Amino acid sequence: MLRQIVLLLVASVMLIACSEQTTKFNTVHEGQQELRNINNLLSNQNEHSKVTSWPFSESYLQARHLAYKGLQGTELTDSQQAQLNYLIIAERYPERYFVWPIQRDVISNARLQGDFSEQGLAAWLELVETRLIAAEQSNLKLNKIELTLLHNMVTAHLNNNDNHVQTALNKLNQYLTQYKPRTKLGLVGLANGKDWYQSKLNYFSGVTKPPLDWLSEIQLALKQPHSADFLLPLTDSHTKPLVMSYFTQEHQHDGFDWQLEFIDPLKNKRELSEGEQYFWQVMMETDVGIHYHTWSEQQARVNLMKRLGVDQQQADWLIEDIVLYPAMSFIFVN
Repeated sequence: MLRQIVLLLVASVMLIACSEQTTKFNTVHEGQQELRNINNLLSNQNEHSKVTSWPFSESYLQARHLAYKGLQGTELTDSQQAQLNYLIIAERYPERYFVWPIQRDVISNARLQGDFSEQGLAAWLELVETRLIAAEQSNLKLNKIELTLLHNMVTAHLNNNDNHVQTALNKLNQYLTQYKPRTKLGLVGLANGKDWYQSKLNYFSGVTKPPLDWLSEIQLALKQPHSADFLLPLTDSHTKPLVMSYFTQEHQHDGFDWQLEFIDPLKNKRELSEGEQYFWQVMMETDVGIHYHTWSEQQARVNLMKRLGVDQQQADWLIEDIVLYPAMSFIFVN
């Protein structure tokens, strides 16, 4: 019996090893296209294609991991290698517990696909709830902003569904109604959250520096004379991070992150005016405040309204952007 168990374990290891060798790309473009396919339900492009895998399902996580491994065997630029390293590091953090990325309307995207299945959607909605329950047991919780946005997304889809989907949505809605969010808005409120935030800071800034050092540097810069002349291109949603409004229009450099529309942010950021530089310095200060110093929503709101002269509604929109896209403001640190 023991011999059989050992043989089964050896066979399993060999199968895993073989499967990890199956995803090979001849070019970076092939790898990027594979990532687009895997993340098609998280796309803003509304392309009609097949449902490759439901977000953060086991098949999704495995396919994405193999795509990352395959890209490591291609010729990457330094900037592409940095982004790939960042995404691979992110695999070890708790993102996989939060199956429904609240920046994207997965249900609407799924219904556009050629092989859409009501049963598949219902199973995925059950996975959303199952993983959130497992996360709670590991002391990983949504914050109140994330909870509100997710709950609003669920309630927006409650009617006119197949019975299986309706049942899953009702059940998820009931669960979210009694859900108790974590008290801290930022990543620091999650297990390993400080390390996760540090990895994001390292990538988006291009420099390895502790949050406290960043905060001191930013606040020193904010003491200097500055222009506060800037325009806020706010929208009704957060499907794209605000930083993308400050990218060049050409978008010629390919990346690997669905949150950034598969664009390389470090190669696509444009030159900022003095007023825009000041704006992003304030955003960086608030980012560190929320994600590292456990600022409350009120503290962040007061800081943004005081520094930028924005109203409460604008400040709250900026806070949501910082919560949903941690450390991305540090793209503009240089």
